[in-house]
Amino acid sequence: MMRLVLSDIRMRASMWWWTFLCAVVGAACSAGSVIAMFTAVSASRAAGDARMVSASIALGGNIVFFTVLAAVGVVASTVGLTLTSQRRDHALWAILGIPRERIRSVLRTELVVLGVAAGALAVPLAPLVAGAALDQWTAKGLDLHGATAGFQVWHIGVSALSGVVPCLLGGWGVTRRAARTPEMRAFRDFSDPPARPGVARGVLALCLLAGVLGMWIPGLGLELEGGVEQRTAFAFAGDLFLICLLLLMGPWVITPLMRFWTAIVPLRGVAWHLAVQACRTRAARSVTTVLPFALSLSFVGLFMVMANVMPGSTAALDDVLVVLGWVFVVSWVGGLAVIALVGRERTRDSALVTVAGARPGVVARSTVYEGVIYAGTAVVFGAITLAVTSATIAAGARTSVVRVLDGLPWTTLGLLAGVTLGTTCLALALQAARVSRTVAARALRS
Repeated sequence: MMRLVLSDIRMRASMWWWTFLCAVVGAACSAGSVIAMFTAVSASRAAGDARMVSASIALGGNIVFFTVLAAVGVVASTVGLTLTSQRRDHALWAILGIPRERIRSVLRTELVVLGVAAGALAVPLAPLVAGAALDQWTAKGLDLHGATAGFQVWHIGVSALSGVVPCLLGGWGVTRRAARTPEMRAFRDFSDPPARPGVARGVLALCLLAGVLGMWIPGLGLELEGGVEQRTAFAFAGDLFLICLLLLMGPWVITPLMRFWTAIVPLRGVAWHLAVQACRTRAARSVTTVLPFALSLSFVGLFMVMANVMPGSTAALDDVLVVLGWVFVVSWVGGLAVIALVGRERTRDSALVTVAGARPGVVARSTVYEGVIYAGTAVVFGAITLAVTSATIAAGARTSVVRVLDGLPWTTLGLLAGVTLGTTCLALALQAARVSRTVAARALRS
């Protein structure tokens, strides 16, 4: 079986490469955050500084939580899209007589190989991430008593888990569907198969919903002993659970949101119509591309609202980068990896439109418009979560929503939205330039 696994990975190296890059970055950032926190805590304990131990746990715990959550979400969705894009190849295996159970075993072994390789490459990178994180904390005034992120044996285990777990989470359900989908349906369906919530996703969604209600009820409706700070913390936790719930249910949240706002845009040109239909038809591709940017923007909005309400806190960009810096790295690499990953699929779609009579300029503009749609959906999602978090945290803090919104750094938020738009449009513009030099007939034959 290993021969088939390695042969398939080698044959699909152009697709697996981008997923592998995303997995390596996610594993390095996750493991590096964990290493930084434990290194800071160990150094503070050795120095007998109980206050710094608490500060390292509080700051490091938040960074680890946000970074690991982003890495798992982005890497898992990218792995799922990679396997979904190969569904016709898997159907061909079944036609050739390979048992379905063996197909599932081969695909899951591929995920383990991918995760182990990503974890192995993350081993030397994670201490570098940890060192950069410790330097950030020191620059913010934390006395870490000379803590340095030297290599230790347990770093290997953390890196390996950070590489394997997201890959298995992202591909487990897809491999099960690959072993069950009828062969002819896989060859016949042009659009992405409709998303179906599995048992694990459903159970996790119910747990997150319970977390939302469990945090909002005391945070918004009760008088707690801790006063404003405790109520605000409960509201913040409820908003965090809500964002995680919405991103977990991305196919049922992001796709309708994308359909809604693109339907009310007054543009009616052929290029815009092609872009909208491409994003709707390739729903799995669209959701996976939007998710990393939506995740980072919603986390930034939540963090800035909380910092604006809590006394003595600031919502400056450098403060955001201390907590969410690695989230940005994972999200942006993941988003660009997905855009590059589906480049061949997009080339074939463009070739079909060209053969049907569309001019090259129309095809190029429609490709760039896809970037506008992806970025616009992420920005709209971030704006909605920003409004919800502002209302709930303001209610928890017993203050005015207008006051909370007025204190937000709108210039920074606008800059992040502009960077998101520029990133997606530039990446797809480069793809459009490459597609324009491709012969349509050759692209359709490959």
